[in-house]
Amino acid sequence: MLMGAKLAASILSGSMAIISSLIDSVVDLLSGLIMWWATRAMRNRDPYRYPQGRTKLEPVAIIILSTVMALASVVFIRESITKLVTLLGDPTALPVMDIPTLVIAGSTVVIKFVLWIICRRVTIPTVQALALDHRNDVMSNTVAMICGYLGSKQFQDQVSLQGFIYVDPGGAILISLYIIFNWWQMGAEQIKLLTGRSATPEFLSKVTFLVLDHDENITSIDTVRAFHSGNNFLVEVDIVLPQTMNLGVAHDIGEKLQQKLETLPEVERAFVHLDYEGTHNPRSEHKIV
Repeated sequence: MLMGAKLAASILSGSMAIISSLIDSVVDLLSGLIMWWATRAMRNRDPYRYPQGRTKLEPVAIIILSTVMALASVVFIRESITKLVTLLGDPTALPVMDIPTLVIAGSTVVIKFVLWIICRRVTIPTVQALALDHRNDVMSNTVAMICGYLGSKQFQDQVSLQGFIYVDPGGAILISLYIIFNWWQMGAEQIKLLTGRSATPEFLSKVTFLVLDHDENITSIDTVRAFHSGNNFLVEVDIVLPQTMNLGVAHDIGEKLQQKLETLPEVERAFVHLDYEGTHNPRSEHKIV
């Protein structure tokens, strides 16, 4: 509905700034489809083909969106520059910002603001990405409405200031640059999550405390690791148990600790390694590239 309203406003006005917000709405439809597909795919778990789940689809979807938004904005910057060149040769080719156009643009700002308030309260990464998009839309549509009016025929008829005719395409360029910057930030953050960035010290301390408090037979903790596998963490814990302990008892301690760690909402999978001494170098146990 918003895309249809912006299409009408773009046709009525011919404003480059308004058209830039229309392109944003077109990409919004694409982003909504990608987010819906990613969420649906994550719910349909396939333990044989995807034994660790498909939660990495969330950051992958957001990276795809950031790329699409950036490319669309780059193309529109080129069109806005072309419009600037046209105005240098024909300063009368101005957009029309009448009352219906302003009402449509203003209602878009209000609707996007409400959607931003709703989405920002949900902590799911895909919804947070939509919240960011709604916030960007509030700002970009506000700037589009202001720049479109300042560069319009109606404003020129009132003030006759020649310099304002370039505000409309100039505003469209600023909006596009703002969109590129915001989505680049989000895409860069998701790339870090896909490449195994370590958890924060606070989360590592939380895991360490849970391990220490798990069973009195744990004599020490050799290693605690937690790193991103998508939005959630993979946790690796090495605990030291008495060398003479029965294998069955040791197994039960490790299994219950694994289950406890996996109850944390941030944890995708937990791996517990049992040992009887902690003097070795933990780096020697794994392949180091």
